[in-house]
Order: sequence, then C-alpha cells, then structure tokens
Amino acid sequence: MSERLHKILAQHGIGSRREAERWILEGRIQINGVTAKTGDRYEVGDRVQLDGRDVGKRLDHVLNAQVLAYHKPQGQPIERRPADHQSPDHAPETVDESVEERLPVQRGSRWVAINPMHPGDSGLLLFTNDGTLSYALTRQKKKIPTTYMVRVHVRGGVAAAPVLPTTLRLDNETIEFTEVSVSNTAPEGESESGNIWYKVVMPRADKRAAVRALFVSHDLTVSRMMQVAFGEITLTKDMPRARSVSLKPAQMEHLYGLAQLSVPVNPALRPTRMNRSRGHGARHAGSDVSGEIPTLTAKELSAAGRVRRSAQAMTSTADQAAVRPVQQRAALRRGKGGGSNRASRPRPAGFKR
Repeated sequence: MSERLHKILAQHGIGSRREAERWILEGRIQINGVTAKTGDRYEVGDRVQLDGRDVGKRLDHVLNAQVLAYHKPQGQPIERRPADHQSPDHAPETVDESVEERLPVQRGSRWVAINPMHPGDSGLLLFTNDGTLSYALTRQKKKIPTTYMVRVHVRGGVAAAPVLPTTLRLDNETIEFTEVSVSNTAPEGESESGNIWYKVVMPRADKRAAVRALFVSHDLTVSRMMQVAFGEITLTKDMPRARSVSLKPAQMEHLYGLAQLSVPVNPALRPTRMNRSRGHGARHAGSDVSGEIPTLTAKELSAAGRVRRSAQAMTSTADQAAVRPVQQRAALRRGKGGGSNRASRPRPAGFKR
C-alpha cells in the first residue's frame, strides 16, 4: 500500500508535513535515485534519501504509537538551544536541559509536541511519535477543551480580585471562555502574598494566546501560566516537574477519539496462526503492553486441541520405538550375568550349570 511521501516522512518523525513538503520543493529528497516531486508516493522497499542520507530503513520500521505527558517547568525550552541563549521571559526553574533532551530516546522516530507552548509557560505538555495523530489533533483543536491556571498580582489579594468577562475580542474574532474564576487552591501548593490564581477554561485549544490577552486587557500582569488539562487528560499533582509518563490505554483512546482516529494496533501483538495454537501461555505474552490479543473462538480451541493431542501421540510413539531396543539389550545383558530375576530361557537337554 502506497502513501504520500511527505506524509510517511512526518509519521516517522523525520520532519513535519510542511517541512517535508518544503524539502521536496527544494529538491533535497530523492526516491529510488530520482529527485522527488510534490505528490510522489512511497511504497515499502523504496529507497529514500534526504540530503544524500539514506532514511529508507527508518521508513520501513514499524512504529508502536506512543503519547507522553510531560510536566514542563517554567522557562524550559522545548527544543535544544545554544548554551549562551538567554530567555527574555521570567526567571526559569530548570534550564539545564531542553524538554527534548529530557524525553526518552526512541529508534526510528522523534517526539512531536501536540500542544506546543511558550518557554515562559509551564504545565501539561503532550508528545507523540505518531505524526498522523499530531496532524489530526492540529486540525481538531477548535473542538478540544483546555484548562489553564494563571497567576497574577492583585493589590489586596483575593478580596480585591476583579471579576473578568468570559468573552474577548482578539484579532477580529470573538473568543469565548467556558469559565474564568478565582481559584481557592494554588497549583503545586503555592501561595504568595498578593498573587492570586485564576482558573480559565476554554472550549478550544487553538487560541492559547487569548488566555494571556484576557488578563492584559484588564491591566493585569501575568507572572505565570500553567496548562493543567488537554481534553480529559490532566496534569496530576503527584507528577514531578521535568518528568514524563506514558499515557494509559484509556487516555490514548480518548486522545485518538479527539482526533477522530482509531488507535493503531501494535503489529507485534497481532495474533498469528502459530501463536494461536500455543494456548494459554501465548495469549498472555506481552500483556503489559497496550492492546490485548483477541480470545480464541471455541472452534479454534478445538482445532488447536486436536493438533496438540496428535503431536503428543506421535511423540509418545516415537519415544517408545526409540527406547524399546535399549530395553531389550539391557535384558539380554542381565540374563548373561545371572543377575536377572526374570524367568530363565529354556536350556538344551544335558545342560549343566
């Protein structure tokens, strides 16, 4: 089955779809020794080169779709940056490594941010190695609810906190918020004098800048902005900063549901005729990986039982045939030595012991 070349490159994390399209237009990609053109399709086994470097093996590698939830500290950049780069934002919490350097290394693909954020922002950051999922979620962001915690300084504290509207005019568009309210509990147990936290819920994930603009429009300076939810996936308080965890199967299903996609099946877990006949042990192998192997039907179990009993019978017959000559030779030796307790063979007349 063929696939658009720029799409297959993005799925395997070699670049985004836009980057791959640009590379094709710039003549940097060759397929089977010929400079690729827009619209070219890839088939398994094709030789693909990017800037003279062979990437065909990466394209043939079957990916197991994964999604990571990362707790991004404030000031930490997502991509690697020069050591002398200084962020113009707020004082960072952790800048020793970029987010990319903190993520687990994987073969044949790269991590793509689902909800990229400004280095000065923090909170829930999702990554996936499935380019199709990332692209589909980008197209569906207008329908994905998100939640933020925003810290601002207000003289007089919570008692003087202004009530903010749930609508904002931004870039000739009216942005609506589901909720804008003062929060009684600060995230991560923080409580500074004069600083208060607002909870902001949006029915869409494509207007992140509108959250900060809402407070700026009311002369409130945002000192910190945390994303705490993307759809139904939330940032838990027990998740340490600068750490990542893999999403659970139910969370994966939710995320793919938001993208209007079905969760891809890991090919390594697909049952074959060989492992179906192995019974209970084969069905439970790899049970800690998402995606369970289907249960065998009664007809398959019956057929597997007949094959197993037939094999056992053949093995038993062969074993008996191999053992019988050995037993006969041992019996003859015992007879000659006089140590056998079996009935002696008839002896000729006149035989003396």
